[in-house]
Amino acid sequence: MPSDPIMALLYLVAAAAIIYLFQERRKKVALLTPSQLPELSEKDFAGLKILLKTAYERMLYLGVLFLPLAFSTYQGHDKVSIIFFFLLIGLLFISNILPRHKIMGLLERNDLSMADLRQRGINL
Repeated sequence: MPSDPIMALLYLVAAAAIIYLFQERRKKVALLTPSQLPELSEKDFAGLKILLKTAYERMLYLGVLFLPLAFSTYQGHDKVSIIFFFLLIGLLFISNILPRHKIMGLLERNDLSMADLRQRGINL
């Protein structure tokens, strides 16, 4: 299979963007304080931070998987390796749904919405 430098560059840019997004979001989680979310108990706040970290780490893994995909595409490896990385990326994307669903459930149980969080300057 011939190499495709344009697609490899696209995958590389996607990897860089996702990894950068992970870094920025992880910094915001570190700055999150219980005083910003007084509706949450200490246990719920700790759970929220853990769920956010889990979701963001899976996002990092997703970004890192784009690196070997870019390399395989650039080198022109067979379709099997490219399909393998796409399959892994898809599975990681699906595995990230559960922590995000739990985050939304935790917020809903405490009568918080995304609009409430945005008004407080918190972007998840």
